[in-house]
Amino acid sequence: MSISLPYISYLRLPFRMEQDSHHILFHCIFNMLRICGKSWRCLIWVAILIGLFGDLHAQKPEIIYTGLEDATSLYATTNHLFVVESGKNRILKLDHDGMLIETLGGFGSGDYQFNGPTDIDATNGLKIYISDTGNNRVQIYDRRFQFLSTIDGSMISGIRRFQPTQLVVNEFGELFVFDTYSNSILRFDENGSLISSFKPVNGLIPDEIVLVNEQLELTDAKKGVIQIMSQNGLSVELFEIDFQGQELIRTATVKGLVFLLTGGTIEKEAK
Repeated sequence: MSISLPYISYLRLPFRMEQDSHHILFHCIFNMLRICGKSWRCLIWVAILIGLFGDLHAQKPEIIYTGLEDATSLYATTNHLFVVESGKNRILKLDHDGMLIETLGGFGSGDYQFNGPTDIDATNGLKIYISDTGNNRVQIYDRRFQFLSTIDGSMISGIRRFQPTQLVVNEFGELFVFDTYSNSILRFDENGSLISSFKPVNGLIPDEIVLVNEQLELTDAKKGVIQIMSQNGLSVELFEIDFQGQELIRTATVKGLVFLLTGGTIEKEAK
């Protein structure tokens, strides 16, 4: 079983950094060996993991923003950070040093309002997708936060209810969004038309969906499961990861920088 470097990098992130380093390192190596066996390839990956772990502790991350209320998603573009602050029903746009540039939202159901937003994908910064969960829709904006369009249940044939949570957009502008009502991932084309839908295995409910090597990576921290799927919905691999009750640390990487969202705080470190 092959495991890509982005996946190994992910293994080190769900743990809180202040925990005992030897315990964390042992736990990560144990899971690596359990997943892929004691082959020479696995041992090479373990060595890489140890190196990544050392880099993680070599320099303490810098806190660039704090005081967020129920922050649920983080996305980095070349020059900006976008944060979903669900507790205040708004989106924050920051620079890479944590300086607040602009906000969008407030409670409501208008084009520029939200009700418990969950996730964001700002693509290359020109088109921004937001899952407005409480309003049962996905809102789409341009880079200036000007409203472009909505995807909701009335536009989806055969679906009575639609409650989007986690989402991700591929390089072709296709949107993948998890719908909690149908427990399915819905795939839309760049014009917002439904292409297909498919279900994760074993009732998995993703806390996060990302694209890694052109494949969907679904993380269910509660079940301790990561599922790798093709963009057509075919399950490729399934991993069990013991999160030990730790909060999932959301990350975004761009231009040699790693941004981490934990609770109400955003940290930055060199990659």
